[in-house]
Amino acid sequence: MLADDDSLMISYQIGDIFSSHSQEETQEMLKEEKKNLQKETDALESRLESIQWVLADLKVQLYAKFGGNINLEADERMAKLIYSSKS
Repeated sequence: MLADDDSLMISYQIGDIFSSHSQEETQEMLKEEKKNLQKETDALESRLESIQWVLADLKVQLYAKFGGNINLEADERMAKLIYSSKS
């Protein structure tokens, strides 16, 4: 039985390769990976929000031009924009 946690080696996968690290090193690597993934997630969410606003604006323009002659998928944000632009 192992009495010392520092001697415990943990396999950590990087790509297709597994490497063994101490528990402390593995925890640090996991923290860093979590930070990187959070940054990537935040960037993607920001990009998604930007694209959704562009889409909503385009739908408003199309409804302004074609009125009830077109039927686009509606979401709550777009409906608010349409009704606020008509006022």
